Order: sequence, then structure tokens, then C-alpha cells
Amino acid sequence: MRRYRCPAVAFSGGRDSTFLLWALKRAGVGRVLAVTVDFPYIPRRVIAASEEVARLIGVDHVIVRDEEVMEEREVRWNGPLRCYFCKRRMMSLVRSVAEREGCDAVLDGTNVSDLSEDRPGLRALKEMEVRSPLVEAGISEMYIVSLLKDLKLPYLAETCMLTRLPIGEEVNLELVRKVEVLEDIILQVGVSLVRTRLQGDGVRIEVPPKDMGRILEARATILEAARSSGFRTVTLDLQGYGGSKLAAQD
Repeated sequence: MRRYRCPAVAFSGGRDSTFLLWALKRAGVGRVLAVTVDFPYIPRRVIAASEEVARLIGVDHVIVRDEEVMEEREVRWNGPLRCYFCKRRMMSLVRSVAEREGCDAVLDGTNVSDLSEDRPGLRALKEMEVRSPLVEAGISEMYIVSLLKDLKLPYLAETCMLTRLPIGEEVNLELVRKVEVLEDIILQVGVSLVRTRLQGDGVRIEVPPKDMGRILEARATILEAARSSGFRTVTLDLQGYGGSKLAAQD
């Protein structure tokens, strides 16, 4: 890490980029810059968390808002390659900030466990010449989870809201925001993670199996919130988060 004078890290507030920021700070790098790209389909809780975590670690933090990403056809229509186009645009914005701030590298938090998954965004990282120090060091997801737990550093297990929408349908940002608000309410009942997928005129809720009891206890609250947003049906996926093919793509 010490080879860098001022690395700019694409920072989502998630597990891997949080670990990378901590490692850079621990290595004594002179200036570490966290850059969070704020697209319209990024949950507000993610942006708030990125600010808090950057402050806790003690690094400079820049948030870049970009509404024009919706002009990308593959993103606007939630196409199968949306992650590639989204990641490419994101890294272009991070690189612009890095150049403006005089940084000498653009880094991201990809780890070796990610390489075994089908992630179109990885191709964009290579094309944009973004370095992934955790891959270079052979660091896995299990190691990162264990260390962050010991360090008691908070992070969010989140993905963009486009993962809640059917592939190939035009993105309705008003609908996306309604799903986000519903997830915020569900998180308030004490679940550790939630994905609320659009399904016809309703939603399908996915939470870890251990949290299903909390959903049932808060059934009335969740139903009221969902119906006030216009969702006619509300279902709970008994497979739990990660049990379905769609969830595995998050």
C-alpha cells in the first residue's frame, strides 16, 4: 500500500471498500481519498453510511452525483449488461476526481472471492485500468469479514436498487424510490438485510432465514407501508435471501 502517494478509492460504504480504506490508512499512506458515486438508483442509506464510515476511518471523502447515467440505454432498460456500463461510468467519474485532486492511482475493493462469480463490472475495471489491491494480495471475503468484525467497523451489505427490478424493463425512478422507502421501513423492524423485489403489481421480500420471524411480527406495519405505496401484493420468500437465482446475482 505504501507505494501510493494519494490513492483514490471507489467507495460504496460496503464491506470490501471499507476494508481497503482501513488498510490504506493503517499502512500510513499520506492522503487517502474516498470517492462515492451517487447514481439515482443508489439507496440514500448507502450515501449516508459512506459519509459516516469515511469519517470514522479518518479519510477525505468526495461524493459525486450523476443523474445522466440514466441516458445509458443498458442502464435505463435494466439490461443484462447494466453492471458493466454502470461500473465503467462510475470508474470514469472516480478517475476524474482523482485527476482533479492530484491522486496517483484509482483503486477498488474487489477481492479474490469475487473472481469466481459472473460479474460484468470486472471487465470495466480492467478497461479503466483500476487496480484491485485485495486481489493482488490474495485476500478473500472470509478474511475481510473476520477482520472487520474484530475491528468493529460498520459497513452495509447493499446493492443498487436496479437489482430489485425485472431485467429488460425500463427503470421507473419513482417506483425505485418507493421500494427503497419500503426497505427502510423493513430494516427498522430489526432485520439485518433485505431485498424487496418488484413482482407484477406487488413485491417479494427476501431476508436471511434468521430474520423471518421479525418480518412476521411486523406484518401489519409492513403491509400498511407497502399498500400505501401502491403495491397490491406482498409476499415473503421462504427460501430466504440468497436462496433464489435472482438473489444470487446481487
